[in-house]
Formats: sequence, structure tokens, C-alpha cells
Amino acid sequence: MLVTTSYYATPATRAEAQRLAAKSGGRYVDRRRDSLPDLRKRYGNVGILLLTEEKLMYCPVAGDPIYFHPSTAYIRVKRMTKGEGDPLVNLSGVRPGDRVLDCTAGLASDSIVFAHAVGDSGKVTALESEAITVLLLEEGLAHYEAKFNAVNEAMRRIEVVHADHLDYLRKLPDKSYDIVYFDPMFRIPVTESSAISPFREIANPAALTPEAVEEAKRVAVRRVLLKEHHDSPEYERLGFHKHRSRTKVAYGVIEL
Repeated sequence: MLVTTSYYATPATRAEAQRLAAKSGGRYVDRRRDSLPDLRKRYGNVGILLLTEEKLMYCPVAGDPIYFHPSTAYIRVKRMTKGEGDPLVNLSGVRPGDRVLDCTAGLASDSIVFAHAVGDSGKVTALESEAITVLLLEEGLAHYEAKFNAVNEAMRRIEVVHADHLDYLRKLPDKSYDIVYFDPMFRIPVTESSAISPFREIANPAALTPEAVEEAKRVAVRRVLLKEHHDSPEYERLGFHKHRSRTKVAYGVIEL
């Protein structure tokens, strides 16, 4: 992976890109006036981590750039502060002070919602197996500035862990989290989702395993949840009770 900046980057931005290269194991290259295709011709046909004055993004060899943003979490948190409900929060039964383990964080939209729900006294741990996603997530959660402060507060509370969820679950004590949550890449894609489509380029495509669900049941105090396409056979295969949805996305719940 190459790491570079936008054209005419400031010394501070170049220094930050060099730090990210060292952190990620990527190769820092001075952008100068080269286009991204020019850099690939010179250094190899690889993905490029691009730091601009506004944001960090990953530019895969094929497909659109991928970058951190709160996505629908911004709207959901804003609604929650007005006293409106959220389907995931309602089904999970999450409350202030709870410990939540998001086993497949992605870009952490649901983790942000959970972090708002648990408040300062709670804990949200976001697991992510893919190194590039972890980098985007760590930098985004720490530095992204939303216009709504409750979203910023929620983002800063999330602990990001680079780990395979099954390996991590195996090491946890019994009943160490109140809620355990899975949102793997859907077996039936929601093709209309513009936010998820580019992310598929770097996401872990593996299906959730029964062993991971069993470990989650051991670790969770109250509930294990699964987010999937509403027509997915995964609910039945993995033993989740599916809750009906008016959209193409639904949740499955295991009560403990």
C-alpha cells in the first residue's frame, strides 16, 4: 500500500501522512503533481491511502474511495436526543452504563449509536479484522468533527480493537458484556445501499459461524444480536429470532 497526500500539501499534512505510513506499514511517497494512476505506474498497482486537508481515504485499485463518516448514525443519534426510538437500541435493550461488544464494526455506524445509548458510564468495544478499515476507523473516530456534538461525544467513547471476532470472543470471560452484536457482510447484498457498496472492496466477506454465536452467548449477559438482509437464511441457520422489518434490513435476537 502507498501512502500519500493531496497536491500542494502542507508540511504538517505530509508529516501526518508519514506517521500513518509508519503505523500501517505502507510506503510513503511524495505526491508532487503526480496523479494516482501515475503513482501506480511508478510504484505498482496497489491501493493508496490518501490524506487530504479534510480527510483520510483509501483508494482501491478498482472502485470508489473509502473514507470514514458517521453515515446514518448522525441522524439516528440526533433523533434519539429528541426522545425518538431507534430499532436497534430498542431491540437490544441497551441502557446507560451497559457494556456492548460490536464484533464486526466496519465503519462503526452502529457502534456510534450504541456509544450514545450507553453514555459516559458505559463501554463500547468495536472489533474489526481488516487493517485498512481499522486505520480509517481509528483516525475517523478520533478526529472527525460532526456538527452535532452528541455524535462527537459518542465517537470518542468507542474503543477500537484490531482483531478477528472469534479469536477475541474465545479469550473473554463469561458474561463480560451486556450485549454482543454482529453485523457481518450480508449474504444477500442490499444493492441500493450507496454507503456499503464501496466498503465491500476492503471488508471481510466471511460468513458468521455457529461457533462465534455460541461464544457470544457465553460472553453476553442479556442479548446477542444479528443484522442481516430480511430474507436471509442466516437467522434460522444461526438460531436467531428474526424481528420483522419494513425495510430490507432486519435484526435477529437471542435472549439469554
